[in-house]
Amino acid sequence: MKSVKIFTIFFCLSLSAFAQKTFVLKQNLPIGKKYTFSMVSDQIINQEIAGQKINLNQSIGTDYTFDIRNGDNLSKDIDVVYNRIFMKSSAMGNTMTMDSNDPDTTKQNPFRGIKGASFRMVMEPNGTIKSLTGIDAMLTSMTSKMSKDSAVISTLKASLAKQFNSEGMKQTMESSLKIYPDKPVKIGDSWTVDTKMQMTMPIETITKYTLKDVKNGIAFLSISGTLISKGNFETMGNKMQTDLTGTNNGDAELEIKSGLILNSHLRMEMAGTMTAMEQKINFELQGINKIVGKEIQ
Repeated sequence: MKSVKIFTIFFCLSLSAFAQKTFVLKQNLPIGKKYTFSMVSDQIINQEIAGQKINLNQSIGTDYTFDIRNGDNLSKDIDVVYNRIFMKSSAMGNTMTMDSNDPDTTKQNPFRGIKGASFRMVMEPNGTIKSLTGIDAMLTSMTSKMSKDSAVISTLKASLAKQFNSEGMKQTMESSLKIYPDKPVKIGDSWTVDTKMQMTMPIETITKYTLKDVKNGIAFLSISGTLISKGNFETMGNKMQTDLTGTNNGDAELEIKSGLILNSHLRMEMAGTMTAMEQKINFELQGINKIVGKEIQ
């Protein structure tokens, strides 16, 4: 009986010591390694305009290769290569699909030129993107694959630059990769990350991450946050304003040694109003955002 009591005390002390142990969670991808990242967003959008209801289902995905080229303990130089971009959108009985991997060259496909395009980014330990370079050269490479007409290339490049620009791409990367705390954390500790993104409409996310558990070198995080979209933007030549709020909740798994995001799964909900040409639009969105990261062996 006495030995059982001693074992129980020792076990409880061990649990307590593990719970108090601190863990450093940061981007520390080793130089010379390569990783694939798959980022997919599935969305259901319901809109009501002047009493007419419009339902839209869409799936948007991007596959990247991250080639860790240089750096130190503070930041890493990463060559980012687009492997694939795809979009499928269905509304009012019509479906539109675009895929950079579509082999049919007879169809107009603005995504075709993106496959193989690349740029370099400098990523800090907490996931902040310090800088992006090579964007103009990337756009030149992309548009040259889409047309041989110099006037068409110039028009395409100006159009693509609205989406593929340093600030917009920086925000896109940070919205997915900036998840790390600025100091060591214990199981049960939480930290908050504020990111902004404006690919179409502006969105600010205030996200709380909590370290739930650590097993076999993997950190398990729970995620909860708020979404705010208030501001002006332009899409397809139309000027619009948003007044939306929402939440995002989910979980993620990180490899502690490298900081690699192995899996991330977020459920997003937003609702409110949008205004276009003085027309009020009731807007609801439900979405699932997924990230899968793997080392290339």
